[in-house]
Amino acid sequence: MGRSGLRWLIFLLGVLALEVIARSRVMGPTLSVPPSHMIVNLVEQLSAGALTADLVRTAVEILTGFAIGAAIGLPLGAILWRVPLLAAVIEPYLLAYYAVPVFSLYPLFIKIFGAGAAPIIAIAALSAVGSIASNTLIGLRAIPRVQLAVARSLRLTTAQTAAHVILPSAAPQIFIGLKLGFIYALIGALASEFILATVGLGYEISYHYNNFEPTKMFAVMVLAITISVGCNWILTLGEQRLTRYRRLASAERK
Repeated sequence: MGRSGLRWLIFLLGVLALEVIARSRVMGPTLSVPPSHMIVNLVEQLSAGALTADLVRTAVEILTGFAIGAAIGLPLGAILWRVPLLAAVIEPYLLAYYAVPVFSLYPLFIKIFGAGAAPIIAIAALSAVGSIASNTLIGLRAIPRVQLAVARSLRLTTAQTAAHVILPSAAPQIFIGLKLGFIYALIGALASEFILATVGLGYEISYHYNNFEPTKMFAVMVLAITISVGCNWILTLGEQRLTRYRRLASAERK
């Protein structure tokens, strides 16, 4: 059995275990919702269009926040790499950024942006930017100096150096930052929707929890997890294709 088959086997065994535990009612009626009931309820809600507006709203908030975080984090990491003195000053603050509870700033964002999606997008963006910037900096620092020296000796242009040396070498670490940034943006958006929104997947989870509807609550949670895993898979696929391109280009040069 290959790695993919083993992963699916572990996943299916985990779902089966949850199904058995839920049906045995050992965790009480609130938590004893079988995965099969969650899936059926989720399909019913999606088919009826009950989650369409929430799904669109949350997707816009997450993707916009992630895009803003990447638009700030990627060039910030590159600038810090190019200017070591600035990096020496800023990097300690960047590392400490992980400890900042961005969500606690929501009263300030409401005051600045007002109610609606804007403060949630701001929280999602700020949640993502730190990991993207720091991992971009780490990836660029890991580029072998000899490769940059060879690029200079060959008189490659800035664009050529970026395409053939910098991006292929730093891409794995940069993609780690992007994947972490997306997860943080998703967490920031969903957590914000719990108290700042009247629409969205986070709001739906909170609403069903407060109204003692565990099956619907878990169904929406399954949808949120599926979105997270799916987007992470897309980023991983992009990373793998870039790595494959790098290997082919290296083989052609040899």
